[in-house]
Amino acid sequence: MRILAIDTAAATGSVALVDGEQVVGEYLLNIQATHSERLIPALVRILADAAWSGETIDGIAVAIGPGSFTGLRIGVATAKALAYAWQKPLIGVTVLEGLALQVGFAAQWVCSLVDARHGEVYGCLYELEGLPEPATEYWAGPVEGFLEQVLSVARGPMCFVGDGGLAYWDSIVQTVGNEAFRPTSNSMYLRASSIALLGRQRLLAGERHDPLTLAPLYLRLSEAERRLKARRSGSS
Repeated sequence: MRILAIDTAAATGSVALVDGEQVVGEYLLNIQATHSERLIPALVRILADAAWSGETIDGIAVAIGPGSFTGLRIGVATAKALAYAWQKPLIGVTVLEGLALQVGFAAQWVCSLVDARHGEVYGCLYELEGLPEPATEYWAGPVEGFLEQVLSVARGPMCFVGDGGLAYWDSIVQTVGNEAFRPTSNSMYLRASSIALLGRQRLLAGERHDPLTLAPLYLRLSEAERRLKARRSGSS
């Protein structure tokens, strides 16, 4: 099964092509240009380089979040448009699952963390015996609260992955101690190939998302929405 995957959840965006379990191609960029500027050129180039087209792709996988509100909207909208235009099955995969898959070799317990700024994270603890299995609910809030939740469930070595793991490493070590470790930097950021491999498994199992209704997974209100809500609460 040939899968095209898109990730625009953070500044480090990527696209990938997977044929079966083989990664055919992957472009990852961490530059100042926005996803609206670089996503389509990256898709055109990787398809051309692999000599693939909409006709030869069997499915599309996209990172649905959590992450950047604007970035997610761009990636999900593009994946939905391609799935609709090419009449191909579409599957959304969370960023947290994709991160966990990348370090599945490292430990039984993996904590996927996305930096939500201002001392907060999006997170989930996964138990890895094959594909990632969530051991906690999705978390959106202070990193300390997430770590308390993790320690109530897991014991032993824990691998922390994602830009949240980098941003709040000192807090992680202070709370978890010597049981906490992290992979090398090139594994800390999500890769579209991980989204493709997980998406392939879901599609083979018969899962699908409707291109007309698939929505990003935000987990919390945007900064603008929170400010508006606060103003409304203050005026009432």
